[in-house]
Amino acid sequence: MGVLKGRSQREPEERLRLLGAARAGDAEAFRALFTPDLDLAWRMALRITGEPASADDALQEGLISAYRALDRVEPRNLRGWFVRIVQNAARDAGRRERRHPTIQIQTHEEEGGGAERRGAAELPAGRASDPAGVVEGRELAAQLRAALREIPEERRTAILLFDVDGYTYAEIAEITESSLGTVKSRISRGREELRSLLADLRPGTQGGERSLGGRDE
Repeated sequence: MGVLKGRSQREPEERLRLLGAARAGDAEAFRALFTPDLDLAWRMALRITGEPASADDALQEGLISAYRALDRVEPRNLRGWFVRIVQNAARDAGRRERRHPTIQIQTHEEEGGGAERRGAAELPAGRASDPAGVVEGRELAAQLRAALREIPEERRTAILLFDVDGYTYAEIAEITESSLGTVKSRISRGREELRSLLADLRPGTQGGERSLGGRDE
């Protein structure tokens, strides 16, 4: 415990040192400053865009924007600041895509045997290799994604960071610049909303009254 505590106390000082060096033009310092946050930022972008390639683009744009804004950024919560830049880049990409949608062109191989071979190779052994199980699993996953989209973004983000990514309440509070109580409230209320939205998936149950607004205290 003492080792972990000591390391956590040194990390902010190290990031401040890296920030100062990056502001002075040290490319290696800039890389070291944000490398620990790249996976988180990419996953957040992927949840917004739904496309790995678009998440890659958002991450790249976020890095460029962060580099340009180094002299103006407050030297606190750099991780949350960087993640929000990438999220904004992902949202901007989504808005551009809606205004100017691209058309996906499939080759003959993608429409036929090639796609079938890829699909067969991706099926794991066991229950997922059963066609009915695959269909059911995909339907449940689609309904879960749809339900998550109906939840206010701040609650959806908190749930995914906690239940999927495994961050602690304190880490989520730092990433989202929120109080610990607000994070706990967002996760609790978001889970209640998910249970209501997904209640029809369980035989013999009915969804309760849905209230997706309101403040998280």
